[in-house]
Amino acid sequence: MATSAWLHVPTNVRLTECVESVLKDQRHHGLPQLLPELLPDLLANYREHGVLPTQGSSGVAGLVGCTNAKLSASKTKFEGLCLLSVLVRDSSTEVFQQHGLSWLRALQQIIQSQAPGRTVQLAVVVLADLLRSSSMLPELAREVGLTWVLGLLTSLLGLKAECELAAMEGLTACMSCYPRACGSLRDKLGAYFLAKMTSSNPTTQQMACECYGRLPCLGGVPERVGTSRSEAWANQLHCLLASANSTLAQIYQGAEAEGTVKYDGPGLELSFPGLDESDPLLLLELQRRYRATCLALKHTLSVDPSSVVCVPVRQLLNLVCRALSLSPRSVSTTGDGSFRLLVLPAVHSDTLTLLGALITVVRGGMVQYGAVLQKVFSQTISAWTPAADTSVGQQKAFRYTESLVTT
Repeated sequence: MATSAWLHVPTNVRLTECVESVLKDQRHHGLPQLLPELLPDLLANYREHGVLPTQGSSGVAGLVGCTNAKLSASKTKFEGLCLLSVLVRDSSTEVFQQHGLSWLRALQQIIQSQAPGRTVQLAVVVLADLLRSSSMLPELAREVGLTWVLGLLTSLLGLKAECELAAMEGLTACMSCYPRACGSLRDKLGAYFLAKMTSSNPTTQQMACECYGRLPCLGGVPERVGTSRSEAWANQLHCLLASANSTLAQIYQGAEAEGTVKYDGPGLELSFPGLDESDPLLLLELQRRYRATCLALKHTLSVDPSSVVCVPVRQLLNLVCRALSLSPRSVSTTGDGSFRLLVLPAVHSDTLTLLGALITVVRGGMVQYGAVLQKVFSQTISAWTPAADTSVGQQKAFRYTESLVTT
């Protein structure tokens, strides 16, 4: 009779109950050591059937309870996060609205607990999914924005250094999904990203510059905050331009041609960490700073400030032309000139990346600068084209010297 009744239970409910049974009775199945490794595959197979979105709160109550139990125990937090990732992504709107805030609380507690790096990283991934889903539900979004976002930002900013990539992923999710709620911490966020924009780790630098580019989009309704997003966006661009021009001048002091157009806009240089003038790697540090300003300019141009903005095309092109006018022929190799020549390819590459972003954003507005662009491209290509060899018939045949001949 029991078997007959079980067969009449809908398939999706049976699958969910089977998963719950395995998770709750793992000790009886001899799986306490294997479950953390088997759980991702188990959940992936469960998700393939697409049964979770069709069940209401009563249908997944057991799975939710199992998830909460594992999240509350220090030894099974990672397993709990694996389960929570499935619930956040696949549960019905009814289930998500009912449990979303309690899940958010559990994630914040894990982040604040300074758990192992792997656990923190997964917690941030789940947090990003939860924030994206909650932002699309008006009532829940209002509660999250008013009550939770500032605490989440503070927790993420307090993560240890080895979790900095996970921290910035979480901060990106907060700024993308709840830009208005992040406005009051914009200065603190800016200082955090600025300190990491010159990191020697390329991934850290890239992410920090991307996060920095989002800062002008943070804050409330323009009329209520005194400074519109368009003004904040323009101010950030000009500060980055001032910093990029200043850094370029430091790297190639004395190598620039007379009459080079300097930056004369309203921007103030960013407060990057100080540099040791006696450091033998000073030029490499400056080149990394120049890359940071170009990346931050690129990402600032790429964000949507949700208001009408005026792109300072001429001043951006002035920076591009200034950087690309430098060539291997114009940089002396005496003194530290060889180091300046060493970083020149990277400077040109970063500048061209910025130019590509500018063309992508302005589009048809760049037509009027066609002659300038043509000259820039031609000049850059010729700068890195090897000098032509002597004419055909006059080359000397290549030959080994006796000291290089091997038997």
